[in-house]
Amino acid sequence: MGVGHGRTRPGHHHARFGPPQEGLLIPSSEIGARPARRARTRAVALVLAVVLLALLAFAALTTVRVNALIGHLEAASAAAEDYMMALAEDPAALPGHLDRARSELDQAEAELAEVPLAQLTAVPWLGRNLTATATAVDQLQVLTEEVAPVLSDAAVLLDFETLRLRDPGSTVGEWRTTIEDSVDVIRAAPGAIDRLGEVRTAISEIDTDGLLPAVRDAIEELELALDDAYGRVAPVRKTFSDLQERVRDGIENFDLLDLIRNLV
Repeated sequence: MGVGHGRTRPGHHHARFGPPQEGLLIPSSEIGARPARRARTRAVALVLAVVLLALLAFAALTTVRVNALIGHLEAASAAAEDYMMALAEDPAALPGHLDRARSELDQAEAELAEVPLAQLTAVPWLGRNLTATATAVDQLQVLTEEVAPVLSDAAVLLDFETLRLRDPGSTVGEWRTTIEDSVDVIRAAPGAIDRLGEVRTAISEIDTDGLLPAVRDAIEELELALDDAYGRVAPVRKTFSDLQERVRDGIENFDLLDLIRNLV
């Protein structure tokens, strides 16, 4: 055996292998898929962030519109309340109160037209508030367009406090003329008062639990105002119903003493 056999030469070392590199144990197809997945994840996150910001901005804008709606609803409710009080106390002021209520309701309707109500009803915390407010606005529209015009004419004919004709005349003939000229309002008044009762019921059926405080308060105040209004005009209904019977029986059969007795 020669010298140096079986020995390692000085300065020469066997190669050592460290731990395998990560890429060496992963299929090449997987190596290319990871960056693509990361890119898709970032894209989805970006889309979700944009959608979230859009929803927050939309909710903020809608909340502003809800607040504007509530402002108009409260103003219209106050005008309607003033109108109902004026039926007995100051009939000459009725047109002004009614015009104010209609103006506020028109502005409320304009705000509602800018809100996608059908889509937002699916959002519980916002949809219920908008639906409740829209219902209140619709019912006040019924009050101003269907009920109030009849009650205005009725208040010209009849004193809502004394339940007597305001200007009956001093003779049976003048009484008959007054009634003949007022046949339409005499026939319409009971139905208008019943319609007021329906509006009152519709508002009272709005579920205010869980609504925004401003919405809840506005609707509950409107409900109280309508309760008071209906209480004021309910006694008038019987008087107009009695007059209706007289008209149905024939104005020519009116007896002055009987008419006075029925109206007192």
